[in-house]
Amino acid sequence: MASQQKFGSNEITGHFFNFFNNQLALLEKTYQYQFTELKQLDETRLGNLYPLLFSIHHTGTSISLLSRHLHLSECYMLARSFLERIINYIYLLSCKEKDYLRYLAYTKQKGFRVLNRSFAVGDLKVESRWTGSIDLESQPELKKAIDMFTGKKSGKPITRWSLVSRSEMLESISNRGKLEIGYLMFAILGIYDDASEALHGTLYGSTFHIGTFTGKIPSTKNRLKRIWGEQFSALFLMLGSCMHTLLQAFNKVATIESIMNESRDNLKNIGRVIKGIGGEEPGLTSWEVFMSGGEVEPPTTD
Repeated sequence: MASQQKFGSNEITGHFFNFFNNQLALLEKTYQYQFTELKQLDETRLGNLYPLLFSIHHTGTSISLLSRHLHLSECYMLARSFLERIINYIYLLSCKEKDYLRYLAYTKQKGFRVLNRSFAVGDLKVESRWTGSIDLESQPELKKAIDMFTGKKSGKPITRWSLVSRSEMLESISNRGKLEIGYLMFAILGIYDDASEALHGTLYGSTFHIGTFTGKIPSTKNRLKRIWGEQFSALFLMLGSCMHTLLQAFNKVATIESIMNESRDNLKNIGRVIKGIGGEEPGLTSWEVFMSGGEVEPPTTD
């Protein structure tokens, strides 16, 4: 039984893996519903953001596939992208119109800039050039977008679409979107820094996932597997819960109440697993606090 298993065991990790994949399935249901039932792929926000929603599901699927082969560090790298896409999506559904339009304008100008790229090191320069040409004077919207993302003094491209910080995005999601942001905050805390270190190739980023910096240096293969189980479980919990917040945001724009009910049930079920984990494991208390940071609190064990 789950109550007799310890955090990091195969059985408990399997519960968290299933929770994550069940939430992914609801995300797939949502974008399929938008495509087949709502037929809302027009110039509305929901329509324009459809590719972003679709990509979130595919990134999640990639994480699921990598986890089957215990590629934990690589899962963290993708988890950062997954999380940033989720935050962008939720933010853009309810942010001010000028911020939403800025997001679209960034895509337009980026599509133009990638046609001609160069990279220089000392006297050496490599280039990728498109042989065609575009008359910007005949494309006023594109020209406006390029001007918007070109530095006034430097003349260099501005490489960040948003003028607001991640914290300000979350504040907007809370105030304008009327959503609880606890799950998103916990995921940023648990994922972002480690994923950044892994992406930038630091020694910490190459070894954080084997317990080196948490006092859990493994002495056996079984102990290493247990550490991986613990970290995968935490990752699946954070990402699966963030998907619940995304579904809440979608539900405010287009009703998906049956999908929301399934997501609430998934949260309740994983809450029962957390309550039933045996042994005194570091971090479980904070997990219980985390589970109360969104819409659904974990129920007491039956």
